[in-house]
Amino acid sequence: MSAQRRSKLMPAAEAIAGIQDGAKVIAGGVHFSNTPLALVRELIRRGVRDLEIIPTPATGLWVDMLLAAGAVRKLWVSYIGMEFMGLAHNFRRAVEAGTVEIVDVDEPTIFLGLRAAAGGLPFVAMPPIHKLTDLPKVSPQVYRDIVDPFTGRTVIATPPLAPDWAFIHVAKADVNGNGVSLGGRHMEDVIAKASKHVILSAEEIVDPSVITAAPTHTTVPGVLVEAVVHTPYGAYPGTCPGVYSYDRAHLEEYSDYAKDDRTAAYLERYVYGSLGDRVLLDAAGPERLAALELK
Repeated sequence: MSAQRRSKLMPAAEAIAGIQDGAKVIAGGVHFSNTPLALVRELIRRGVRDLEIIPTPATGLWVDMLLAAGAVRKLWVSYIGMEFMGLAHNFRRAVEAGTVEIVDVDEPTIFLGLRAAAGGLPFVAMPPIHKLTDLPKVSPQVYRDIVDPFTGRTVIATPPLAPDWAFIHVAKADVNGNGVSLGGRHMEDVIAKASKHVILSAEEIVDPSVITAAPTHTTVPGVLVEAVVHTPYGAYPGTCPGVYSYDRAHLEEYSDYAKDDRTAAYLERYVYGSLGDRVLLDAAGPERLAALELK
């Protein structure tokens, strides 16, 4: 089969076209690092509703934007925040208003739930450390007492977490879906294995020979990937490690919009009505973007 026929490269709108209302969605990255924000913005443009969001243990901006866009029905939560900028304001308002269903969990529950789904396990058994917290009380649908058949002790069982769709951003990818992150791994391989469909966004599309020359550097293997989207500045205004740093000024601009409950105006200015991220990147300008580059 020719390389042309194997190609998974396609525009973002085509890649996410199959995502329907009510889908379970996860996005890779941690805090502002390697978050696939270009794919999230495309999802917002598509107008999908009633999503169930399974965020990575430390995240904020992409979830806050989806909440502001009215796209979220249910949200698993360990941490949703804006890192050095404090609260994720749309998240806070949605929780206080009761407009989103919250499943309160901790980081190990999300990580181990994804690993369980990746391995086809029916549940995860953990030591009963959660009895020292209120999590079993506030999320009884997640934490269940079971008996360890080997010791007779009581342990806590939590369910697998299997997203329908995963968005993952990397620095480099080939047309076959093999992706390489330059900033270490943040559960990308686990997320990909746990999810039914994986969309990879990449700063640069390289020849497959670049990937095969250093196969141990592959972060996400192409066999798990359904679509590849070429997205320069696909993590902007966050950072893509090894490629560019985060744009603090733009992140603070977003936070100001969100704090004043004006995120709808932010989305109207930078997301809706734009051909991809052209408006957003044009607003930053070539000099500002060049200053973020890591050389």
